Parts: sequence; structure tokens; C-alpha cells
Amino acid sequence: MMIKLPLRISTALLLALPTLLHAASPPPAKPNILLIVGDDIGWGDIGCYGSTQIQTPNIDRLAKEGLRFTSGYVTAALCSPSRAGMLTGRYQQRNGLENNNLAETQNKGLDLNLRTLADVLGGAGYVTGLVGKWHLGVGENKEYTPMRRGFQEFFGFYSYETSYTPSSLIRGEKPVKETRRSTVAFAEEACAFIDRHGDKPFFLEVAFNAAHTPLGGARKDIVASRFSKITDPNFANSPGNDVKRRNFCALVAEMDEEIGRIMGKLKEKGLDERTLVIYISDNGGWISQGGNNGPLRGGKWGIYEGGQRVPFIWRWPSVLPAGKEYAAPVSTLDFMPTFAAIAGTLPPRDIDGLNVLPFLRGEKQGSPHGDLFWKLNGQCAIVHDQWKAVRFNRSPRKPELYELNQDLGEQKNLAGEKPEMVDELNKAWDNWNATLPPAFKK
Repeated sequence: MMIKLPLRISTALLLALPTLLHAASPPPAKPNILLIVGDDIGWGDIGCYGSTQIQTPNIDRLAKEGLRFTSGYVTAALCSPSRAGMLTGRYQQRNGLENNNLAETQNKGLDLNLRTLADVLGGAGYVTGLVGKWHLGVGENKEYTPMRRGFQEFFGFYSYETSYTPSSLIRGEKPVKETRRSTVAFAEEACAFIDRHGDKPFFLEVAFNAAHTPLGGARKDIVASRFSKITDPNFANSPGNDVKRRNFCALVAEMDEEIGRIMGKLKEKGLDERTLVIYISDNGGWISQGGNNGPLRGGKWGIYEGGQRVPFIWRWPSVLPAGKEYAAPVSTLDFMPTFAAIAGTLPPRDIDGLNVLPFLRGEKQGSPHGDLFWKLNGQCAIVHDQWKAVRFNRSPRKPELYELNQDLGEQKNLAGEKPEMVDELNKAWDNWNATLPPAFKK
């Protein structure tokens, strides 16, 4: 049926019509999803987030060609609980863990009753693979390994205790000899996965162990050629920490090079235009181990922004705008419902995230989230719009309140000036805390 336009339609509307139609067009059916996860990497470690010490051209290119989030959050400033929240769309306390100790509720890994991103996407017809770090189940108990949690292929290691020059890694569920550096091995295995499965929709998580300790595993040639004069911005006049920072920088630079290898493979296979590529860090930088969180306060293990506001980039040509910033808070909790929607399926019930794609495409306005919550070893925080309340349940320290859009570094405590806001936010946090399992209501 032909649609007749009014004769007096404005020239401006005619010029804008192609753009409007493009913006309203649906995303392509079942695109590939490539999720790249760095380890212990903060804002001050990535070029497009302000690093002046480390050049990360491949990660920066993702931001140039996609969306760079300035309020992208993980659910914990710690590896294992952060990954649990990301893969389930649920706050990790609901999943029976808050720390790296997966046995804290007599479990040996992530609750077996929960469906992961791999479970959901595999059920929607995706080939699913994990390359790199798992850290959500111990190897002695096979039912908690990636191959039992929805991933059809796995190559990497189960825990965080590994070397950058491992003598063996796990393929499927069996140890195999390894001679490559882990960063190179993970990129090459990712490329091989794309070669094998490029003719069908796939979900691939590439979880690098860079730039986690041991920092001595950095390539000495990269340190010597690019970072030999670097000093640690967090520790003035401390030669020992300068060495850590130099090694850390080299590990990040090597990871960036290997991300370039993976992106090159997507282009070679003609898949880069129909693949959603996401880059995040599992938590912020570990300051005492060379990490730098730039203008953000604190880091790994903490409750301030440096621990949980992380580099967070989405690239999806023709679907998401390129070279733009997105300022509203989003969370890795949102991966589950967003990926499910992209795949044309439903996420599990009782999740905490939401489908953010309509917001990113401009189809919905405003901030996706009302409140986001954090809890780690008695440290508590809530973010509501630009406001953040912090308190310490196991310490006599006074409550804290920060206006993040005016004070990103959380330097000016406004709790004394705005006690009503503190009470309102802490009440919301208490209400959320009341929904957690009894073992975590502390």
C-alpha cells in the first residue's frame, strides 16, 4: 500500500525522514555477541578513558565506532562476584556469594539452579563459548565447570591462580599442554572459534587474565620499549611500585594488541557489522598492584567509584550510534535481559537487570535504572541518578553522600548538608538488603 504524504510537508521533514526511518528500524535478527572482559583494569588504564601512560588503540577504536559509557558499573569490586552478577543478571548475594570464596554457603561454585547467559543464548540457537578465566566453579567438582553451565566450548582456566606462561590449560574439561602466552592463546582460540562458527549466531566470552597479578609475567620487551620510564601515579617516590606499574602497563598493552587480532578476524570473516562487541573490566584497578582508576576514588576491594565504575564500551554498527558517550548508569546486570531480547528469547524470571537497548537507541528516554546497589564486606553503597550514598555497617565511620555529576572523585561529603537525602537513600538500600538471603543481611 502506498502512503501519501501531505502536499505541504516541510522540506526539513523530508530531509530527516531517512534518518527517522533508520533509527526506528529493528536490529538485525540474532547478531553475534562478543563479550571481552579485562581483569583489574581501571579508567586510568585505557586511552579513551583518559590514560596518558598506556596506548590502547584497539579498545579506543571500539569506543570511536560505538558507545563509551561514562557510568558503566559492575556489581562488585571483586572478580568472582562481579562475574556472577554479569552472567546471571542477578545481584551476586542472591546467588549465594559475595566474595571470591565460592564455598561461603557450602557451594563449590555458582548456584546450579541459576541459568547463565550461555544457557539462555544457547537455548535460543546460539553457539556458546568461553575463552579465558572462569572463576565461578572449582575444577574438582565438574558440575560447576563452564561446560555444565551453558558453554558448549571452553578453553582457559577455572580459577584466578594462573601464569601468563602456563604449562597447561583446560580444553573442555581436560588439561592440555600449553606453550603460548595466555593472552596470545586466548586471542588465538577466540579467532579459531570465530572461524568454526562464523556461519551461525554465536556468543563468545573472551575473559583475559590481563592485567591481574602476577605482574612479573609481563613481556619484558614491551616494558623496555614503551614503559621503562613510567612512574606510578598512585605512589610517589616508590620505585617498587613504579616497577609494578610498568609491568601492569605492558600487560594492558599486550591485551589491546590481541583484541585487535580478534577484531581483525571478525572483519576478515565479514562479521564485524553484525556482531555486538562489548569491552568491560571485571572490576576497577587494584591500586597496590599497578592499577590506576584515573579521577575515580578507590579501587578493587572498595565501595567507591574506582572499584565498580569501569571501562564499558558497546560497538554495534548500524544499530548503536558511533563515537558517542552514554552518561546514564547502566550495569552488567543488564546483559542478561538485553542479550535475551537481541536473541529473540526471554530472560529468566527474578533478575535485577533490564533491557537497555531501547535507551541506547534513543527509543526510550531518561535513565534506565532507578537505584543500583553494592555490598561488600560491610561496605554499602547506592546510586540514584547523580546521588551516591556510602556507609560502613562494620565501622563507626559516618555516612557519606556524593553528587557524582559534580564530584566524580567523591571528595566532598554532603551528608551533613543533606541528611534527608542520606536517609532516603539508606532506606532504599535497607529495603533492597531485606530481599537478600539471610546469610547476606549483614
